[in-house]
Amino acid sequence: MSTASGAMRLGTWQIAMVLLAVTIGLITATTTPPEGVGQAAMIGLGLTAFTVLLWATAAIPPPITSIVFLIAALATQIAAPTTVFKGFLSSALWLVMGGLLIGTAAERSGFGRWVAKRFLGRFRSSYPMLILGILVGTTTLSFLIPANMGRTAITVPVVMALCREAGYAPGSNGYIGAVLTAVVGNFAVALGILPANLLNIMIVGSGEALYGVRIPYMEYLYLCGPVLGVGKGLLVWATVVRIFPAPPPLNDAGSATIEPLTAEAKRVAAILALAILLWATDFMHGIAPGWVALAAGLLCMMPGFGLLEPSEAFDLRRLGLCVWVGVVLSLGAVLTEAGASKLVSGFLANVAMVEGKSALYGSLAMSFIASLLGVIGTTGGTIPISTATIEAVAAATSLPIKTGILSITSGMSAVFFPYEAAPLVVGIGLGKVSAASAARLTVPLSILTLLIIVPLNALWWRFIGFLP
Repeated sequence: MSTASGAMRLGTWQIAMVLLAVTIGLITATTTPPEGVGQAAMIGLGLTAFTVLLWATAAIPPPITSIVFLIAALATQIAAPTTVFKGFLSSALWLVMGGLLIGTAAERSGFGRWVAKRFLGRFRSSYPMLILGILVGTTTLSFLIPANMGRTAITVPVVMALCREAGYAPGSNGYIGAVLTAVVGNFAVALGILPANLLNIMIVGSGEALYGVRIPYMEYLYLCGPVLGVGKGLLVWATVVRIFPAPPPLNDAGSATIEPLTAEAKRVAAILALAILLWATDFMHGIAPGWVALAAGLLCMMPGFGLLEPSEAFDLRRLGLCVWVGVVLSLGAVLTEAGASKLVSGFLANVAMVEGKSALYGSLAMSFIASLLGVIGTTGGTIPISTATIEAVAAATSLPIKTGILSITSGMSAVFFPYEAAPLVVGIGLGKVSAASAARLTVPLSILTLLIIVPLNALWWRFIGFLP
């Protein structure tokens, strides 16, 4: 896709994908529904097929596809306007907006780079220790900066500089391993911390929009942090060291002087400290993480105190991302009201053969469904479809709805290819690592995740009573 004079121009491939999406959508929407199912369900499926295919191929920018979905859903009246825009009322959307503002402030003030350098420079006795240091540093940032894109923009340049000091030339195993640890490793570990990854936010937000289930910050950390966070981090470390072996870094690697924090960086740190305190105590005051993040983002724009201009809130790219997230959060509710979710969930439940099985089987089935759907529909399309499937799986296996929601998170920790998640695409592009090199890590890592992390996580939930 190229642009000229501000206009979007589509190439032959993009036009072909748009025509294919329109064709599939129209055929599905006009198909005679099964007995007892209204035509609105088929229209809902057609709109979903059209939207997910364009999200997956990125033939046109996802925000534009999302706006087309909103217009079509309203025009066809397959759901009430309040349902179509339900995702935009979710606190999860404002967690995204606030997190983006906080991430921008942390990047601009130098606070993020300061934290990254403080941790990365301490682990340089060997290559495995260097990889561990990158994981520790990026995990620390995951607690401080609730925006994966922002952390990527902060850490990847620092890691690239560290590789130069360590003697790892671009394209070498050491360089690729370090950059992929900062990108793939941080994305994976951040799944254990609610505000730290857009994927977490959308999954929890979709569950809230569709089932009214709210998952607080500390509960999410307790449920997902030990295995999806720490356990997955250890697996990333072992896999990177194994697949991309490298000699020890040079002795002076990471020895560069760390500049003291500026006044602006200290103000950002204070805002973040207050936000983290409120997130960690949400079980006491009941304020949703999204409103806390939005308030922190607004503080970053406060004249005379913050360092962002008020116009930052109206940045087109940031607003476009929020539109996309809002539609992802709404899509499951639209499918349900249109009657389409029963068709989708029934089909997937039958494929997974969950009828009469245990809740443990249901949880694992949801995880595997989500992971495999991610290969086809990317994160944006997978989340609403997987969320809509929970009801059928829960009915067949007595799986609690909340457990089913987080089972999607468990499954989507297995991301087979970088194109499935935008932060991975941006990160490897920024780090100048090819998609083929990234796949050398993501494919075996995802297989190991499905074989080790997902079952281990289910056992953790079983042990603490979250999974019957």
